[in-house]
Amino acid sequence: MFTLTPQTRYRSMPWKNGRGATAEILVAPSGASLAALDFDYRLSMAPIREDGPFSPFPGFSRILLPIKGAGFVLNGHPYATYEIAHFDGGEPTHCTLLKKEVTDLGLIYKPARIKANARVLTLPFSLTLTLEPAYTYLVVLLNGALEAGGHGLQSGDTLSISGESALALTCQKRATLAFFTLQPNE
Repeated sequence: MFTLTPQTRYRSMPWKNGRGATAEILVAPSGASLAALDFDYRLSMAPIREDGPFSPFPGFSRILLPIKGAGFVLNGHPYATYEIAHFDGGEPTHCTLLKKEVTDLGLIYKPARIKANARVLTLPFSLTLTLEPAYTYLVVLLNGALEAGGHGLQSGDTLSISGESALALTCQKRATLAFFTLQPNE
């Protein structure tokens, strides 16, 4: 099943620590919420405008990557644009911007239920990926234009894929995407 979420349908909400706002892309299972912390995973995008602490999420793991701007430093480790950070959501995390505002793309997930990974792919041509039907995949188009699973994605759109064995990615020009793999813990 392929589910397209255009960027225009992302839901704006305040950060848990009140220091900014995020665009919630999707949360699973359906009906779960950030306030109740009853989700298996949550994908969101947010501008970071100043240095400061991240909201704590005990019992969760996080994957975060800067997608616009020069990047940031998390607890002393620098991350450039499209470089992926993995960290414990319950640990105190401080962010220092490398220059000005950064937009990040983040996945918060329950490691007791899901193993998650991410990579950034830059496609100079069309290709077909082999998928594991038991996994969920999230594709966020970072720039360019792309057809994925029969859906046209514009920059910022997200495609959720589950129960599929292949994903055809068609691009006329170069496209960059974030590709998340979510594997259920057995």
